[in-house]
Amino acid sequence: MTLDARTALTGPTPVDWLFTGDSIVAAAKWTGVHRGYADLFAERVRYWLGRRDDTVLNTAVSGWRVPRLRDALETSVLRHAPHVAIIGLGSNDANDGPDGRAAFVREYTDVVRRIQATGTDVVLQTPPTVAPTQAQAPHLDSYADAVREVAADTGGHLVDHHKTWTADGDEALALLVDGLHPGPEGHQKLARDLLTALGDTHPTWT
Repeated sequence: MTLDARTALTGPTPVDWLFTGDSIVAAAKWTGVHRGYADLFAERVRYWLGRRDDTVLNTAVSGWRVPRLRDALETSVLRHAPHVAIIGLGSNDANDGPDGRAAFVREYTDVVRRIQATGTDVVLQTPPTVAPTQAQAPHLDSYADAVREVAADTGGHLVDHHKTWTADGDEALALLVDGLHPGPEGHQKLARDLLTALGDTHPTWT
């Protein structure tokens, strides 16, 4: 039986969580020696929430777009048979602009349904904001909407980082180290917002 990601943190069943997606999920380089939000999620779940039998795996790769995940789906997701897959894509895909949006929705929908067909519950995350100088900036709102469409069409759960980050304006932009990638404080925000969406009422690391 498929676990519901929104109640898995409070259930009795040990959960295998899998993160995948782009460089924001991978958290390579731009966080320095600090941890990315997948690692913060793992600490919160396994230590602070006492779910020591849960596992948290991160297969994200810098530069990934939906076609790259599609082509690597067997090795990056399916072979691990997670209970919950948490995906973060769209920031790189938005570089394709309006001409690439329809293919993004179509291929992302197919990827999500392939994962769901194995009994894995899927959590889709919209990308956070980017600086106005970034190439994908004019198109990121549209691609965030596309992620929302995929979540609605597939029944996947949605964590809408884009909505909260854009609402925060300059404060959110200050969390980016290069106008695109969140730094350490940005990853703390991503982790808190994700955990809150999954039912953790007070996500802290102290």
